[in-house]
Amino acid sequence: MMLVPFYRSAVRQFDSRIRAVAPAQWTSSTPDTDWDVQRLVAHVVNVQSRFAAHVGGSRSSPTEATGEALVGAWAAASAASVAAFEAVPDWSVPAPLPTGVTGTLEELGWLLTTDLTIHAWDLARAVNASDEFPNDLIGALLEQTKASHERWFRPEAFAPSIPVPGCTDDLTELLALSGRNRWWRRT
Repeated sequence: MMLVPFYRSAVRQFDSRIRAVAPAQWTSSTPDTDWDVQRLVAHVVNVQSRFAAHVGGSRSSPTEATGEALVGAWAAASAASVAAFEAVPDWSVPAPLPTGVTGTLEELGWLLTTDLTIHAWDLARAVNASDEFPNDLIGALLEQTKASHERWFRPEAFAPSIPVPGCTDDLTELLALSGRNRWWRRT
């Protein structure tokens, strides 16, 4: 399955949600109880920057941007990361995964695409934006996540998976694998 188009789709999904953040929403809670909107976006910017630097052979510096400045930091990080994804000559080379194990660059790419999409959902819920996603994107990510769940979702970084009935939709199942309740609402 070709990874790059799915990654571009995930970038578009996050991009539309970050542009929906109102000035007063940067401190709003998110489905991840440890993060507000600002910390969530800073995390995403830093992850995307690290991937672009890893593929490009350079070092990335964590972003210190806050609030609305994160929109510009996101634009730069996502552009660099898309360029890095498009320039990969061999997806089969070994790459370190954030979980401390070694996988392939392709596995890392799928993990980053999944992470980006899940955080786009987090952001959508936090700022009351649309939380609908393209079926092909969610279907592909669910397939990859089911195959790699144990390698990707380490207990110290993610809430435990939530059991779901067998007849649930793909987005609900994908979110449940990462410990998220599809029906979470900001209080």
